[in-house]
Amino acid sequence: MIDRFTVYVSHNLYKNGSEFSVIGGHTMGFTFASQMTNMETIRSETTFGNIIRGLQVYGYKVVKPEALATMIVTV
Repeated sequence: MIDRFTVYVSHNLYKNGSEFSVIGGHTMGFTFASQMTNMETIRSETTFGNIIRGLQVYGYKVVKPEALATMIVTV
């Protein structure tokens, strides 16, 4: 936390030479959804029991672009 702001650290920043593209904003600026669409039970080949496997789909959408910001940081 820095002055009421939660700071998240990631190594997945876009780098162009000595410049980094940084994303910031408020959580009300975007939405995220996740859902398990297909589920099935199969017999395990190596152990005595069943295995459950499924397909998880997810995505996000920007709902308030004025709540998000990007900046270019130079080292």
